[in-house]
Amino acid sequence: MKKVPWLFASILTAVLLAWVSAISFMMYKVFVNPPKSDRENPQPGRFFDDDLADATKETDDAIIRLRENYNPEEVSITTDDGLTLPGYFYINENKTENTFICVHGYNTNSDFAFAAMVEPILNAGYNCFLVNHRHFGGHEGKFTGFGILEKNELIKWIDCVNSYFPNGKILLYGTSMGAATIMQASDQDLPNVVGVIEDCGFTTCYDELSYLMRSVVKIPTKPVISSLGVLTKAFLDLDIKASDSREALKNTKYPFLFIHGGRDNFVPTEMVQECYDACGSEDKKLIIYDEARHTQSHFKYPEKYEKDIFEFAERVFNK
Repeated sequence: MKKVPWLFASILTAVLLAWVSAISFMMYKVFVNPPKSDRENPQPGRFFDDDLADATKETDDAIIRLRENYNPEEVSITTDDGLTLPGYFYINENKTENTFICVHGYNTNSDFAFAAMVEPILNAGYNCFLVNHRHFGGHEGKFTGFGILEKNELIKWIDCVNSYFPNGKILLYGTSMGAATIMQASDQDLPNVVGVIEDCGFTTCYDELSYLMRSVVKIPTKPVISSLGVLTKAFLDLDIKASDSREALKNTKYPFLFIHGGRDNFVPTEMVQECYDACGSEDKKLIIYDEARHTQSHFKYPEKYEKDIFEFAERVFNK
């Protein structure tokens, strides 16, 4: 009779392990290797909210205007693992050597993420360079690096811009995963970079995935995220705890503008406070747009957002 509890415990353990493994593989497919979108039909990686339809229409209209009125130079980099990734360089017709490098987020592409900001950047008198990450937007790569790999590729994009304007100045501008990417690279020597704007970036990939599992998928976080970490390490040699925005920010020397939506339900708003508090720069500012969702601040508060962005840009470019 004593064997029954042990048998029951063994069966229960096996069932739980199988459940955790199945959920972990599902999360791996959903988050690490999501279905590819392409440049013509991007899949915005945002949670649905009442502003999404309007923001998507504004973005679509901006993409149409860009394609009708501008012809950016297409350039490319080769990643350390042999991928070729394209970038689009909108060089201002009113000659300037000052450039915004725009770094997009998770499960979207540079067009969709920044279409509504390209013209304002050009109208403000700057060049605009759109980065494209691996995997997303129909580009090469079987998986995303969550900013862990992309922060190394950022150096290549910076070098690309500097090949055009060796004496120019660069402002890094990232949203969501792109914001995390530039924060996690901000403790490095970034040639000609004079400032950083991060909009809705996360602390670590591990923290972000834990939040999504807890708040969206509604499953126990720790066993699944630990198992997912084992999978990414085994299959991709990618440690989801490897890069921490806060640790990099402690040692940054660059002026920083932190932006976040007060109603962000994808990257929780408290993450930006942690990043701001950790930032060691003597020149830093935090702006919360109270009613904005994830990466929606520009659409919710267009005039204030652009005023805040370009006041910061003018100051750091002329510093």
